[in-house]
Amino acid sequence: MLKSRKDILIKSIGAALLSGALLCALPGCKDSSNANAAADSQQNVSEPLVMNAVELTPDSTPMAGPLANPFWASTRWYTLNSASAGQDPAAVTRAAVAYDQSNLYIAYICTGTPPRFDPTAAPMNLWRHDCVEIWLDTSREQNGTNFFEIVVAPNGRTNAVWHSSATPPQPDPNGNLDLNHPYSVIPWKTTGLKTTAATGLWQGQSAWTLVVQIPLNSMPKPLQSIPAVGDRFRINLLRYQWMPGDAGQPDELTQYNLFPVPSEAQAVTPYLMGRLVLGSSDEGNLAIK
Repeated sequence: MLKSRKDILIKSIGAALLSGALLCALPGCKDSSNANAAADSQQNVSEPLVMNAVELTPDSTPMAGPLANPFWASTRWYTLNSASAGQDPAAVTRAAVAYDQSNLYIAYICTGTPPRFDPTAAPMNLWRHDCVEIWLDTSREQNGTNFFEIVVAPNGRTNAVWHSSATPPQPDPNGNLDLNHPYSVIPWKTTGLKTTAATGLWQGQSAWTLVVQIPLNSMPKPLQSIPAVGDRFRINLLRYQWMPGDAGQPDELTQYNLFPVPSEAQAVTPYLMGRLVLGSSDEGNLAIK
């Protein structure tokens, strides 16, 4: 797995391209290992499946937690899956998306072992703990040259970065992931980005929940958009579940994703994001309501 802590190889590549930008040839400029890269580097490219975002009703309160919120209770929910052999059968991850004229709202329900996170961790290290990730391409081109990543910890802390490259990431001619595709990773202060974190029970299981409000007019300019019914964006929703290692052994990670993507490879495979349709659609619908 690319996001393994085993035999970690840290690569420092390039210098700042823009203010706060780093040229990077690794997914998300995170630690990476070459030990399992070959197994995870093959991924077929196919037409993305579709999930739907539900329009807010005038009386809805989307930032209230989803476990006891009538709006989210009536919304389409989707299940994130993992191909990992270490998947916790008790760890169920569900997500839903809503929108209004300015924002997207992403809701998560995560069950399983209690979240592992350090409330004092630096933003760039939030991914090293139990967390979720939101990947969005709301650009006009939607070809992977500009897209957004938001990491959200179980306590609601966030880290948002803009991924940008001169050319669209594509697989190598042999079909493997192009792990050396250069792109800039630009920390982005997203005015109006809000989160609500909560805990509770879901179907008798302990759960932690998140709701994330993403103001599309505060995104980097190529990604700014005014949401309207029928709009089509690119998206993927992920969850990371870390298990601390014992007796000097490395931590283990299970990645859950809505649209299949090799571990920690979304940054170089934006073409593997699914399609987000604002409003209803039956095309490739993944809903499991």
